[in-house]
Amino acid sequence: MNPDYEKKPPGILSVVKNLLDEPMPKGVNWPQTLGSVLLALIILQIVTGVLLSLYYSPNSDAAYESIQYIETQVLFGKLIRGIHYFAASGMVIVIFAHICRTFFYAAYKPPRQWTWIFGVALLLITLGFAFTGYLLPWDMKSYFATKVGINIAGIVPVVGHSIIKIMQGGSEVSTITLSRFFSLHVIVLPLLLVLLVGGHLYYIRLHGPTPPWLKDGEPVSYPNRFYPQQLFRDSVAAFLVVGAVVFLAAKYGAHLEPKANPNDTSYVPRPDWYFYSLFQLLKIFEGKLEIVGAVILPGAFVTMLILLPFLDRNPERRLSQRPLAVSGGGVAVLSILILTTWGAYEADQAKQRLLAKTEAAAAGASSDAAEIKTGDPQRGEALYTALKCGECHKQVSQGLNIPPGLGFAGNKYNEDWLLGYLQEPYRIRWSAKDRRPVERMPNFDLTDQEARDLASFIMQNKMDSKFPEPDFDWAEADSDMVLSGRDLIFEYGCVGCHRVGDEGQNIGPDLTAVGSKLQDSYLYHLIKAPQQIISKTPMKDFKLDQEEVEDMVAYLRGKK
Repeated sequence: MNPDYEKKPPGILSVVKNLLDEPMPKGVNWPQTLGSVLLALIILQIVTGVLLSLYYSPNSDAAYESIQYIETQVLFGKLIRGIHYFAASGMVIVIFAHICRTFFYAAYKPPRQWTWIFGVALLLITLGFAFTGYLLPWDMKSYFATKVGINIAGIVPVVGHSIIKIMQGGSEVSTITLSRFFSLHVIVLPLLLVLLVGGHLYYIRLHGPTPPWLKDGEPVSYPNRFYPQQLFRDSVAAFLVVGAVVFLAAKYGAHLEPKANPNDTSYVPRPDWYFYSLFQLLKIFEGKLEIVGAVILPGAFVTMLILLPFLDRNPERRLSQRPLAVSGGGVAVLSILILTTWGAYEADQAKQRLLAKTEAAAAGASSDAAEIKTGDPQRGEALYTALKCGECHKQVSQGLNIPPGLGFAGNKYNEDWLLGYLQEPYRIRWSAKDRRPVERMPNFDLTDQEARDLASFIMQNKMDSKFPEPDFDWAEADSDMVLSGRDLIFEYGCVGCHRVGDEGQNIGPDLTAVGSKLQDSYLYHLIKAPQQIISKTPMKDFKLDQEEVEDMVAYLRGKK
């Protein structure tokens, strides 16, 4: 308990006077302003969040439009949303710095262990705010990044599938998901935040600020009180940070991509910067090791943070007297910073590639674009061997076809789709209902030319005798054929395994954009005689007649 601490009679003025008169241990200075800065950002988030919620509609059909309305029609709406956006990043930075400062100052040691635990809980709540708020704009980045985040939860053993169902409210990210995230973001998490901030402040008042570098029991001098010196420092720090947030909001605003299109399977998701470290762990630990990067390491880290006051029994607070704890903490902080920087670099590279593709498309038939459009199969073969693609992809396609055989890839894929997939691979199909297979294509960060070379080589793998060209030009298919093909897809129960847009099940490959991926001839022969194309495939042979197959292909080829 702080010396000179006197109980005052109840009343607002007495409480304020008590706070201002709080004794400050010698050595308390600018590093101890982080808590007040965080409190200022929390207040800023609450105020701007309330203002935004007055106009926001948590419905997938109207969420994006309500954000646009806020930015274009509401007075200062763009600034308010920008402040909310940058203050969220500011909260993550400040609470991370606050946790680091508390750790290296050893302010987590008894009797302040509960102050530390409440602080760790605040860190987790802050990340919860970031994750649940991320989906609310309902643009491309937020939709697909949230989908990736939810799928990460599915890696948790035994309960992972149930977690996905609870978070999504169904088999896909939809309006139900959005409404659940909105409720968590504006009701549940704020209530938890208020309770945690209250508990954190209670224990700070109970035990007072930690005397820097002194272990518990050593004599402490209290030369100053909170007012005026520390109040001045806290006010200046909070003012500078809030000012920086307002400046960034006014200058740049909050980014908004095009409206989410769940059918665009070519979009490559990336999280916001504060989740880069976790995202990069998933790139390090791929396939069967995903659980290490998604569950084991993050879970162990959070557990260590919570148990730290009870595991570290060394009473010393000086850095030189805590070599083990300081070294371990330094490695953890450095690892997070390296992974975040790595993720930021790759995000910038992906952005540059996307920009280059857009510019190349706009340039049309420019000489530079024409030069890079040609792939070299020989270079592609060398790359195929160097990347050991053949160790996963065999020649023969059979069964669930995971990973797919490439023996007739040239008869199967559209080369433009294959080119994009090689540059930004993503999970394609399901191993069981709503369950992605463990194996997935790694991202080799291929350049445009490398991807074209590799695609050119893969497209040479053909079995023309297996895929004779049907005597029909689907480009001439009329609307009656397309409508008939759609009806047949549902009549024969294809949506019992395949998803088509918002309808169907996640068991077989998604057919939402199948026209961009597969060649017409391949679709024709696969539908007509699936067992002849892929041995032991679970796909049913409905013994369709010629016209039925043609109608179904006419419909599916338009799904792009």
